[in-house]
Amino acid sequence: MSPTALKFLASGAFGISAMLLGVVIYQLLRADNLGSKIARDPSQRRADKRRRASEHSPLYAIFLAVLQIPALIVARLNMEFLRRYVHEPYLRAGYPGGLDDDEVVTLGVGLSLLGGGVTAFLCLVFFGAQLSVIGLAALPLGFLLLMASLQNRGEQRQNQILLAMPYVLDLLVLVLRSGTSLNIALARVVGDYEDHPVGEELGQMLSEIEMGAPRTEAFRRLAERVGHTDISALAESMVQSEELGWPLADTLERQADRMAAERVLAAQAKAGAAGVWVMLPSTLVLVGAVLLLFGPIIVRFMQGGFKLR
Repeated sequence: MSPTALKFLASGAFGISAMLLGVVIYQLLRADNLGSKIARDPSQRRADKRRRASEHSPLYAIFLAVLQIPALIVARLNMEFLRRYVHEPYLRAGYPGGLDDDEVVTLGVGLSLLGGGVTAFLCLVFFGAQLSVIGLAALPLGFLLLMASLQNRGEQRQNQILLAMPYVLDLLVLVLRSGTSLNIALARVVGDYEDHPVGEELGQMLSEIEMGAPRTEAFRRLAERVGHTDISALAESMVQSEELGWPLADTLERQADRMAAERVLAAQAKAGAAGVWVMLPSTLVLVGAVLLLFGPIIVRFMQGGFKLR
């Protein structure tokens, strides 16, 4: 590789690094402005998930013990903007592993340092010491990859909750119409969906209600944790039913019908979009068949054939 090409490569790496740093700074500033709107989860879900993960894997327990040492340093640095930045995606993901915000920040910083160190080492081995500084370009990647993984996991978890919610509401309606209270109905649903995200969220709401929190506040916290418009509409309808004294079973039944109808409309929209995409391979197959059938005739015509003698 020529020195000029290496210089262009290094310039491109530094340009990408500057762009990524700008994106990170923008996201941190945005998270700092929105951080006051994010309510911290006062539940014990993190502790329960931490305990279960440690009991299931001794290696994870060792990892947690090692992670706590740098996490104490991060906690003393008082990097509140980073905590706010990681809190919402980690909340949407359902607190995998039961880490606290400082430990998530520490993990992201560790991945960034690891990615930068590996990139610098590879550049040192293959390109020389002068280009080892390209490792600086990989420093933001570790943190960004961690956040992208949490956001992807949060979206998957959100979809699981939305898919299960109509059936959950139908079950709640059946239990409520039998004459039981909301707490008993929620306990039944939580027991049936114990290993499902919707069971975790409703179990958190049930715990808040049993601890003395107002139902309306527990409903709103559910919407904040899930972070989807359908769940927000469900929570608002439950709040209105609680404040106005409407039967909660009727409200839940209407919401279940609405969510089921929206699922049908979404499926129809996807089916219509799929029909458009199916036309593309069909058109290509048709073009290929035309070329196979009439290709020789077209070639002969272009070469000056079909002349009258």
